[in-house]
Amino acid sequence: MTRSDSKPADARPHRRSTAVRPSDDTLLDGVLTVFAAHGFDNVTMDQLATAAETSKPTLYSHFGSKDQIFDACARREAARLLEWMRESYRRAQGFELDRHIATTTRALFDFAATHAEGFHILFGSATAGRSHAVRTATIQSVTDTVAELIRHEYGGPDLTWGASADFCAATITDIGVRGVQQALVQHLDFTAAANLTISIIVAAMRHLDPAAVRAVDAGAARASGELIRVGASEGVSRPRAPALASSRAAPRNDVLDSAIRAFQRGERVELHAVATELGISRTTIYRRFGTREELLGLTLARQFEQVITAIDSRCTSRGVHRICEVFDQVIRQLSADRALRTYLQNESPAALRLVTQADGPVHRGSVALVEKLIQRAQEQDGYRPPIDRTTLAYALVRLGESFLYGNAVADVEGDMDHLLEMQTTLLGVSGPVGGP
Repeated sequence: MTRSDSKPADARPHRRSTAVRPSDDTLLDGVLTVFAAHGFDNVTMDQLATAAETSKPTLYSHFGSKDQIFDACARREAARLLEWMRESYRRAQGFELDRHIATTTRALFDFAATHAEGFHILFGSATAGRSHAVRTATIQSVTDTVAELIRHEYGGPDLTWGASADFCAATITDIGVRGVQQALVQHLDFTAAANLTISIIVAAMRHLDPAAVRAVDAGAARASGELIRVGASEGVSRPRAPALASSRAAPRNDVLDSAIRAFQRGERVELHAVATELGISRTTIYRRFGTREELLGLTLARQFEQVITAIDSRCTSRGVHRICEVFDQVIRQLSADRALRTYLQNESPAALRLVTQADGPVHRGSVALVEKLIQRAQEQDGYRPPIDRTTLAYALVRLGESFLYGNAVADVEGDMDHLLEMQTTLLGVSGPVGGP
């Protein structure tokens, strides 16, 4: 007697072959639809496993609990949204503010149109409580970028920016997100809804009252000072008082070192993240360092200085041979730096412009460091460079940049030996010098 299943074959849950272990992304693609449609509370692990065409033990082994599965899903969609927005910022580089707002706002609508389930996970009412932390961090990242854009592109003799830029950026971001939410809820035409949202934001920015901007900045400054005085006079810790007090005295190197740590972790360096770590305000960092790009330039310049100084201190050769050895090891170390490669690939062409612009801190600082190496070889070891010191330092740095940054963006292996040969030729050295 043969056994007969009670369910037809096409009604049984499908399972992927156990011979091939599914990737995290494959599993998240499956559970995303269920979370987006039903939220978190109304979904069971059985439903998630069925949607992902796998088993509950597999989901547990990849992510852990249902909470952890949802968190992984939300973080992935947040990363996708942020990369989508960053690409829109890259496309809008060099545009005036109105066109920049139009490009980036339309990108937000385009993301929701093409990644509707991801947008629902982050901003939908069914998952609002569960995704609150990821949603807040995502909005803050977008807000910080918009604030930098406002400070850099929108201003003049009668309009300067402090905390008011963060306020305006938060409002703009909120309008954009709420515009998309309404378009989804009311089933509106996305193109028409995006155009209306853009017109609202542009009209608001065009008619800003400079007196109102100054009043917000003045009020923020007074509030900061008042909290500092209250904390000092009462000798007790009040909310935010210690952070604001420390913002007055946070050493410059502490800010740069915090940014370096974030950069080396592979994170996008953000003003608010550095401010949070050090217990100071974003406005304080902006006033001292400028926009995110300006802080990032100073951060990379400091990191390169640390790399060159550390390698130079370990070298035992002298004269021009020491220059060759330092140059060779620096290029090798930076070529292997995953954080630097990730940054150059993710934020190109803005990243390339930042690290190679002639008057920027990265290029200018690198030239100055190499020139000091040449000067020391001249003064202490009698080295006679074939061309003047400053020009030689500039040529060596440009040579290293073309090799290092070109290969990072193209994601190909460079010919290190050929680079070393060109370097020794510039320095006027015969024969191989240095090495791995």
